[in-house]
Order: sequence, then structure tokens, then C-alpha cells
Amino acid sequence: MIERTDRSRPRWARLAKLALPAALLATVAVTALAATSTLRYFTWAGYDDPSFRKPYTDKYGSGPQFSFYSGTDEGFTKLQSGFTADIAHPCIHDVKKWKEAGLLQPIDPSKVAAWNDLIPELRDADALVLDGKHWLVPWEWGASSVLYRTDKVQITEQSFTILTDPKYKGKVSIPDAFDEIYQLTAVLAGIKHPLDLQDSDYPLIEAQMKALRNNVRFIWQDPAQLEQAMASGEIEVAWGWPNSFKNLRKDGVPVNFMLEPKEGLVTWLCGFAHLKSATAPVEEVYDFINALEDPESGKNLVQNWGYGHANSKALALVPKADLEAIGLAGDPSNYLKKGNFLGPMSEKQREKLQTMWDLVKAGN
Repeated sequence: MIERTDRSRPRWARLAKLALPAALLATVAVTALAATSTLRYFTWAGYDDPSFRKPYTDKYGSGPQFSFYSGTDEGFTKLQSGFTADIAHPCIHDVKKWKEAGLLQPIDPSKVAAWNDLIPELRDADALVLDGKHWLVPWEWGASSVLYRTDKVQITEQSFTILTDPKYKGKVSIPDAFDEIYQLTAVLAGIKHPLDLQDSDYPLIEAQMKALRNNVRFIWQDPAQLEQAMASGEIEVAWGWPNSFKNLRKDGVPVNFMLEPKEGLVTWLCGFAHLKSATAPVEEVYDFINALEDPESGKNLVQNWGYGHANSKALALVPKADLEAIGLAGDPSNYLKKGNFLGPMSEKQREKLQTMWDLVKAGN
């Protein structure tokens, strides 16, 4: 950093006085030309990373206005109750439900600058294309798995069963995310088709929910809460996401993230939905989406958060070794298919499972 001392002041004082009005005029001119941000973005807690939206802030100067939810069920309930926003951040299993509830308007592919660069298997996934229209622009994809302290936990094989092992009672944390907990407990119960259950499957899942809840110290609401508890040693095992693994490793915490559990990863895909309650100009809505679909934004998402990005050009910017380190070096569609994919289920099944988990979570 260059320090300007008092001794330099007399020499430059006169020039500074002359330059100041011009600088102020330039600043005013730039401000006048810049668009004003009006966008309201409803998303998961923690997704306000400035590195995701630089092209947007370059144009609008600031923004958007963020509102957060801990899970998409909470987001859905809030929107159903009258909360309004312009863009939301649901996942593939939410799209049908949100559309049928009248919360979404269709995506206009012609306004998505990177549309033809989006990975086709993600962009055109059946659950995202309903009535011949797209309802979600895919953005991030990846896996949820077990995060554990390597200095406190010794494993002989990678398995989700560590979460229900009585040895770790009071040392486990899980997210307040029903779809992930349901998929996790269905996998633990050995259910082969968790999105299409038989009556005999429900007691098996309930038993795993109870075993999991019995071990849990707390249910985390956002990744920062999980990371603080893992760093302090309050918890030793958790169900989490790659960004927490990256953050903890960066802070020097001895942790690992199960990339090859014997049960298979729980995989997911999320993105951007244009809400019916939107009041921001359509141009601004797509300026924001385009900023986050930009390859450089995608590179930041992959390298800093450990998630995959829907833009194939973004993945091409990331060294192969970095992708291999987080298990994303292969074909994205195969990555999602080989795991336990979080897809949509019938509303009847969902309501039954949600009620079951709510009762277990409350201690009943």
C-alpha cells in the first residue's frame, strides 16, 4: 500500500484542488448511468457470496435484496403465506409442487445467455420441463454426505451408518432439510425405490428416523452453524455439504467428507425459478440469472464451494485435479444417476413422510 505523507501535500495540493471537481463529476456520471437494483432473491442461507454475481453488481452497483430459508419446505410455506420475491432457489424435487401451487412462471430460454452451454441432462431433466415449458434454470449440483473429524473419528469403511452409531450419541448434527433426511433414512433402511414406497417401507424408514434423531445434538439451520460446532469439537459427525468441507479444511480443521459411501451419495440439483410474485423488471431478473450462470461465477462455485456448476464452460475452467478432489471429475449425469438422487415424489407420500419426520423430530 502506498502511504501519502504530510510532506507530499504542499506539492500536490493545487493539483488536487483542480482534480477533485472532475473526479466528483465522473463519479456522479457513473452513478447516474448505473441501473438501480430492485431484485429480491429468496434463497438458502449462505448463498449471498459476492463472487457469484459480479456481472450483476457491475451493472446495478449493489443488490440484490436477500431473504433466506433453511430449506425449500420453509421457503414454500412462506411463499404460500404471501411472502413475495422475484427469484427463488428451489431444487429439482420442488419444481412440480411449486408450479402446481401457482408460485412459478415459466423460464424464457431465449433470455438465458448460457442456455446452449448448460449441460443438457441437467437443463432438460424431466422434472424441470412440465407442460412443454422449462420451470427452473439449473445452477448447482452435487452431493450431500457425512462430514467427520478425522482426529476424533476412526472409520474402517465409508458408510452413513456412522450417523446412527450409539458411539456418537450427542456428537451428531443434521440439517433442517426434510428431503435430505428422508432420502438418508430411506437409504439406511435399505429401500430400493425411495421415491415410490410400498406400505411396508414406512415402518423401516421411521425406525431409522428415530435412530438418527436419538443421536443428534442439534439440527443445524445454516452451514455456518454446522461449521462452528464442527470446528469447536461440539460435534464430530454431521450430514453436510461440500462447501462446509471446503470451509473447514481452509480453516485448518481436520475433517473429511465421504465421497464413496457404500450406500452411494445422496445427489441433488438446484437452480433459479422466476416467481409469479416478481415485480422486478424481466431484464433485471435475467441479468441476475446470467451473472450466476457466467463461467467465472461457476468456477468460483466449484473451487470455493465444492459444488458442480450447470455451465459446461465453467467446469472447463477448473483444473482436473481440483474436480477429482471433490469427486466431480466424471460426467455430471452419471454422477447424479449413480447416487441416490433427490427427485420428486407423490404429494401423498411426501405428506405422510413429512408428518412422520415432524413427530420424530419433536421427540414423539
